[in-house]
Amino acid sequence: MRKKKKSGPIYVSPDGGETVYEQLPSGDRVLIEQSQLAKDELQAHEEVEMTGVEAIALRRKYPTLQKAWNQYRVVWNLINSEQ
Repeated sequence: MRKKKKSGPIYVSPDGGETVYEQLPSGDRVLIEQSQLAKDELQAHEEVEMTGVEAIALRRKYPTLQKAWNQYRVVWNLINSEQ
């Protein structure tokens, strides 16, 4: 009678260790850990739609959005000029 080998979990990281998943037998992945850098990169990817030609047109269409964008830019420039 052969014993089944019970192997431990398999961990994978598609980005060199910044994000770690447990690889399940079904092929699905479960997020185990994510560095701040990986979280920031994900957020930047999600926010890319806030810039560019379409975003400018949207801000032109909605003046309140443009006003908020202008305030954001002022704060951004103030903080960056201090560094």
